[in-house]
Amino acid sequence: MQPKIIERDRFTVIGMDCLTTTEDNENHQVLIELWNEFKSRIDEIQNKKSPTKMVGVYEQRRNYPNRFSYVASVEVNSLSEIPKGMIPKIVNGSKYAVFTHQGGICDINKTYNYIYEEWLPESKYEKNVNGDNLEVFNLEFSEDDNSDVDLYIAIKDQE
Repeated sequence: MQPKIIERDRFTVIGMDCLTTTEDNENHQVLIELWNEFKSRIDEIQNKKSPTKMVGVYEQRRNYPNRFSYVASVEVNSLSEIPKGMIPKIVNGSKYAVFTHQGGICDINKTYNYIYEEWLPESKYEKNVNGDNLEVFNLEFSEDDNSDVDLYIAIKDQE
């Protein structure tokens, strides 16, 4: 599985956030609940850049490797109206390795394990700790389905 390497400029999203952990796979249920709540309120967001794409933005906690923050969101053209209970986030521009996970969401860890344990160590890149990692879904995505998810891993050339 080889990724596409792309550059993406800084952009803005509006969504709902949580803090979770990978311990005991707690994150799967927490993120499913977050996405379900967000999808039920997505029509409240004005100025959506794409009416069919959702963006999960996640950031590892530097001092806590098993914990991360996650924003279920959509990209927007402006922050003129932010629905109550939602937050804006500016996503830093970065170079990305884009992988497509195909299959059930319960198997997404296999794709991440491949990326971080096999592909990244053998590539000419390293993690860009200043970049945000992304999961891009179609609006019709269902965690029970064999839907595709594009995984954007923030990278930089090795120093």
